[in-house]
Amino acid sequence: MDPRQAACVKIAVWEKAESVLEKRCKGEVGMLFDMGLLAKQQRILITGASRGIGRASALALASRGHSLILIARAQPALEQVAAQIRATGGEARACSLDLTNPASIGATIAEILADGPIDVLVNNAGTCYQCEFRNQSEARLREEIELNYFGALHLIRALLPSFIERRAGAIVNVSSLLGTAAAPTTANFSGSKAALEAFSRGLRGELARFGIRVTVFVAPHTQTESGLRTDFRGVKSLPVEYVAAALVRAIDRTPACYAASPVYRVLLRLAAWFPHWMERQMASSVQHLLR
Repeated sequence: MDPRQAACVKIAVWEKAESVLEKRCKGEVGMLFDMGLLAKQQRILITGASRGIGRASALALASRGHSLILIARAQPALEQVAAQIRATGGEARACSLDLTNPASIGATIAEILADGPIDVLVNNAGTCYQCEFRNQSEARLREEIELNYFGALHLIRALLPSFIERRAGAIVNVSSLLGTAAAPTTANFSGSKAALEAFSRGLRGELARFGIRVTVFVAPHTQTESGLRTDFRGVKSLPVEYVAAALVRAIDRTPACYAASPVYRVLLRLAAWFPHWMERQMASSVQHLLR
């Protein structure tokens, strides 16, 4: 059995394991044991917090006593999450903010910092429009790049002076396997996540001397609104609670890179070791969409 065949067998085994974990995932977030950054109370800013992974992660972190700053465009949905946190005795502030509008970011961050420093920034907000590049509108091309890449950069730039002054802080940038192994029909999205990952690696070296940590969290295909409107044949979509639990672990441990599941850890290695093989696998998952 050659290495690629062995890897495929391992993936099949882990996918079976993930099916078992899926049945237990609703309790997974509450079972985490914080031993790193989250051992002490933190003030955490999460973007894309009105739904999906951002919402589930915010609820999990608030249940552990951390203070949450919730960022999203949808103010009513954001207020619902904040109210849910407060109803259980947690602390949350909802801030409606369009991350594709850099002019408003600085003022909003200044208001947030006036109430105290931010300890952790989680750049979770993002969007994906699945279609061939030649058919994608200019507006959607720009939205993916502006939100997935520049939105994260603008927030980091706004918070860096505070992080550097305190010589402390953590930045967690949420990416995707597509940032490493791009797939047809998501060329622009893949490019935005690849850019975010490369930026994170460069920034990590710049900020290490200030005691600031930078982590890339590789999210799997997830049962969010965005995930459910994309179509990848043969790809298992994992529950939001499972992925949120993994994101909380990444925040706690702040490694350079953290993949959300064992399967995705193997896939990242396969992409590095056998890039052409991985490219063919990604292409085969969307072949039915190429006409």
